[in-house]
Amino acid sequence: MKLFVDVGNTALKWRQRDGERILQGGRPHGRDWPAALEAPLAPGDNLEAVWIASVAGPEADQRITELVRARTGQAPRFYYSQERDFGVSSCYPEPRRLGVDRWVALVECWQRFGAGIIIDCGSALTIDAVDGEGAFLGGYIVPGLGMLRNALLRDTADVHVERARPQLGLGRSTGECVHNGLLRMSVAFVTDVVVELRERLPDTCKVLVTGGDADELSSAFSFEFLHLPDLVLDGLERVAARQE
Repeated sequence: MKLFVDVGNTALKWRQRDGERILQGGRPHGRDWPAALEAPLAPGDNLEAVWIASVAGPEADQRITELVRARTGQAPRFYYSQERDFGVSSCYPEPRRLGVDRWVALVECWQRFGAGIIIDCGSALTIDAVDGEGAFLGGYIVPGLGMLRNALLRDTADVHVERARPQLGLGRSTGECVHNGLLRMSVAFVTDVVVELRERLPDTCKVLVTGGDADELSSAFSFEFLHLPDLVLDGLERVAARQE
């Protein structure tokens, strides 16, 4: 059995594969690594390899390595962003500084569809583009919906926001005004970037949407897209298959 782990800034997702049998899960980690890894590293799973794509930082990676070794008796294999791999070339002067989640998503996009636009609706909202030659064109990083809400509530006195289902229309309560406004702002940003990039990329290029807030954001998109919630894990598994 093989284990693939995507360690994000706020959440950890994992996939176990035993031949054709797949078991997946995930949860917010809060940097509590023993709790976050309890399910994927459950005793008796007979893991033969553990692959990790992590943007949590060197200290977290070291702690995760220690936990994997203690529970499985083997060292995990970390994959980091490359200057060039799987036909994709990075535009970053220091390729390792590109978040590996974004990199493996680019690799998976290009291997499956060629040119494409990737929208990751996580704690940060990122948009990246790869052209038909496999060149990573660059991207954008802005706060995600949760981060925007937290910042607004933290820095605005006496604003109490009740939970509401966001939509693009005018709000009729403070909660609706906040949620609808942040949704509209985020959707407008994404749409503007997609329109611009589609002028540079082939008309047939795919727009891929992933990340924890994908359902909330994409419900308001006016353009066609593919929702691939496991894009990063798919890319990591692709990388691991070749390495092994």
